[in-house]
Amino acid sequence: MHNSRGNTIDASKIDTQDIYSAKYLVTDIPASNLTHIIYAFANISSTTGEVTLSDKYADLQFLYPGDDASATGTNVFGNIKQLFLLKKKQRNLKTMISIGGGTFSSNMVPVLASESLRETFAKSAVDLVSNLGFDGIDIDYESISSSAQAEQFVDLLNKTRATLDAFAANISAPPFSLSFAAPMGSSYYDLLDFRGMDKFLDFWNLMGYAYTGSWNTDSGHQASLYNSSTNPMSTPVDSNTGINYYISQGVTPSKLVLGCPLYGASFNNTSGPGKPFEGLGSLGSFGQAGIWNYNSLPIQGFNATTVELPEIGASYSYDAKRRYMISYDTPKIAAIKAEYAKNMGLGGMMWWEVSMDKTGISSLISAVVEKYGGEGALDQSLNNLNYPTSIYDNLRAGASEDVSNT
Repeated sequence: MHNSRGNTIDASKIDTQDIYSAKYLVTDIPASNLTHIIYAFANISSTTGEVTLSDKYADLQFLYPGDDASATGTNVFGNIKQLFLLKKKQRNLKTMISIGGGTFSSNMVPVLASESLRETFAKSAVDLVSNLGFDGIDIDYESISSSAQAEQFVDLLNKTRATLDAFAANISAPPFSLSFAAPMGSSYYDLLDFRGMDKFLDFWNLMGYAYTGSWNTDSGHQASLYNSSTNPMSTPVDSNTGINYYISQGVTPSKLVLGCPLYGASFNNTSGPGKPFEGLGSLGSFGQAGIWNYNSLPIQGFNATTVELPEIGASYSYDAKRRYMISYDTPKIAAIKAEYAKNMGLGGMMWWEVSMDKTGISSLISAVVEKYGGEGALDQSLNNLNYPTSIYDNLRAGASEDVSNT
């Protein structure tokens, strides 16, 4: 739903795949520290434009403790049911379905080029909202490559917004949310129709991470808040420059939500930030070379020193013997970013992604909520629990297993 002005968004994405290698369940989410959970990712058919779930086992079938697969009726289980139960427990928690992402975004190109496919996209995306109990839609497409495609994307947002609003009116619900996973590198955002998009979006999830990596020649800070005047090669992209550009192009500041990483990006055989490196190394969380979950840092067995650079809003660890650097945010740096977001009048913060955070006083999400003034400072607008047109009996009944009288 629309953000109540003056209240803070604290959103996090969660991956459909988290139940597998990460063994992270929806029931593990620290929901009291969040206002939005963005469930990633749904797929798009490049031939029909239809939006579909990407992992029906994780989404609809995986049984959590207490689930009764023998219950009467056509019922939803998996992560989707648990997200709905979280909403029932915490009424200011909204859930959104994220469409696209790195794996599926290429399917968007022919969809954007066809008005009929754009219409199918909008209808099928809202069908997921109505059937699965979401509070909105996030579109994760970062590759707009021409002014014509930018115009087509605005029309896609227009159609999706109109379909969402019609659904809300049909069931007498408050407005549902529409957001966009927004790029921060100028080569990706230069072609966006900012004013056209802003008319239809409730908020922009600024992807304030992955600023540097294997594609660069020098190691650097993957999520720096500011450009470094003393070591500019270490900050090829920074959040402040992108945010000010978005605002200069007419985007409402309170609709901008600063995304931050809950992971670290490594650089191998380097002498530090802004210096040449040789690959990302062979190590990483769950076998993903070069990417470390924040909750795995510092790495056991390494002799790394953590360095915080508050003047640029960045931090990293460095193992001099291994010549191995990991760029990641610490609680201190996360709090600095939250203070920046407050001072700039932004809508709040967003995370990729919740399964990677630490717990307790080392949690980055908790550090940001504390900087904002605690859970009471978060957006308190209510979610929607009424989905009378859902194809699932138990969701229509409020995720109850007993649907015999519904």
